[in-house]
Amino acid sequence: MATRRSTSDEHAASLANISRTRRAQLIAEFEGELGIDHKARARAAYEAKRWEVIKTIIVWTIAVMFFTIACHKLWLMGQDVDEPFSDINPVESLFGE
Repeated sequence: MATRRSTSDEHAASLANISRTRRAQLIAEFEGELGIDHKARARAAYEAKRWEVIKTIIVWTIAVMFFTIACHKLWLMGQDVDEPFSDINPVESLFGE
C-alpha cells in the first residue's frame, strides 16, 4: 500500500532543489520588499573588511618595528664588547650602569 507524503516534505524538497541563482533572486526580492538596501549592506560589508585589513597592517607594522629595534639594540650590545660573548650583560646594556 502506498504511503502518502505530507505537503511540508514536498515543499522542503522543492526548496532544496531550486538553483542557487533562483534562490538568490528570491531572497533579493524578499529583502527588497522588506526595504533592505543591498548597496548599503554591500558597502557596510566592504567597509568592515577594509577596516580589518587596515588593523592587521597596523599591528604587523608595530610588530616589525619592535623586532627591528630589538635586533638593533642587540647588535649595539655586541659592538660594545672586545671579545664576542665575553662581557655581555643585558641588564647594564639596556638600563645603564
